[in-house]
Amino acid sequence: RNKSVCLLEPTENDDGMYTVEWYYDVTVGKCSLFLFRGDGSPDENRFASQSECNQVCRSEVPSFCFEKPPKNTGKGARSQKWTYRSYNGQCVQIEWNGAIDSCKNLFDSYQECERMCKIPDFGPCAKGINSGCTPTDTKWYWFNYKTLTCEEMNKTECPNGEGNAFPSFHQCNQRCGRFVEDKCRMPIQNLSECVYLAHQFGYNTLTKRCETFVGCDDGGNSFETAKQCWKTCSKNPKSPCAQKPDVSKWQGAFHRYYYDINKNVCVYRSQFTKRNVTGKTNIFYTFQECQKTCTAKHQPARRDESEESVTLSKEQGI
Repeated sequence: RNKSVCLLEPTENDDGMYTVEWYYDVTVGKCSLFLFRGDGSPDENRFASQSECNQVCRSEVPSFCFEKPPKNTGKGARSQKWTYRSYNGQCVQIEWNGAIDSCKNLFDSYQECERMCKIPDFGPCAKGINSGCTPTDTKWYWFNYKTLTCEEMNKTECPNGEGNAFPSFHQCNQRCGRFVEDKCRMPIQNLSECVYLAHQFGYNTLTKRCETFVGCDDGGNSFETAKQCWKTCSKNPKSPCAQKPDVSKWQGAFHRYYYDINKNVCVYRSQFTKRNVTGKTNIFYTFQECQKTCTAKHQPARRDESEESVTLSKEQGI
């Protein structure tokens, strides 16, 4: 099939059965699921399988980079190998005692894994930018392969025409966000369209809390559970929402609330806890206070505000 179909928007016919198939999403640089209707044709951005989509639209990435290593056989001497995980763009070290020829997604070194799979998979996100440019008022963002984050170009930096330049922080994260190492510092946004929307949890760097939103599990700042979000992203282990309920001291009958991190709900209890609520432990005077602190729904910030917040340095504790 002609690779030009990969640049087309996915289309659906006016009639026929609905079918979940694959298309190449040029905005994020990977194959994604889409709900099509009717029969497809070879001149559409539509594929029966992810492997077919990758073969046509991501031919620069060797097909074995998308393979999962088979399970160890339990026989033979163990050795340290590297394998590429395409879902998050990382070369990881594993212990291997299987047959080497049973899987090509195995490498003797990180450098070999990076050269064969990681850099091709990153595509434009692994490219550099020009320096020593004439300063302009145009604002550009790029993905820094060394720091694995989207950053704003400074006044003397400019695009070099290799695709790693974006007019907004949002677009940079959309294309390269699945490769960001610290997902917690990303804006809460859907990187791609998805067939299966679900309640996700993202960490808001402005409010310093995990917030729920309806979106995709697409490799961005999204977690399936509140507990995953709080435990992964809360830089402050003393955050009330990440602590166990403060129910240890009995001092009479008082009405209080605590946050259940496993169920993501605020729970009412009576006849327990301290008389005073300090705000530093997982106990609250009111249900509303507990909800506001620990179970907030995400309210998208203004685009400029969110861009500014996520570019704050790690030294600021975000």
